[in-house]
Amino acid sequence: MNKRMSEWAIIGLIIFFTILIGQLLWGIIAIATVFWIFMLCDCLQRNTEDFPSKGDNEKLIWALVLIFLNFIGAVLYYYLVRMQGLDGYNRKG
Repeated sequence: MNKRMSEWAIIGLIIFFTILIGQLLWGIIAIATVFWIFMLCDCLQRNTEDFPSKGDNEKLIWALVLIFLNFIGAVLYYYLVRMQGLDGYNRKG
């Protein structure tokens, strides 16, 4: 293989992997967005008494955290509110 062919092969591989990685990133972004929307809906539908701290503005604070922190807020909400709510549900049953 001459130098010209090897250069085109390298360029082709770079383009191929760029497209592949780009598609994977779009998939990860889509999954993160769906997770964020699911956590926001859970927060908005949850009763005020179901939050761990049971404060007056707990629902509003978590909704703002979810809106402004996006995916990071959704992960925090999942572990600090949703999982604790499921643990309490399992203990009652």
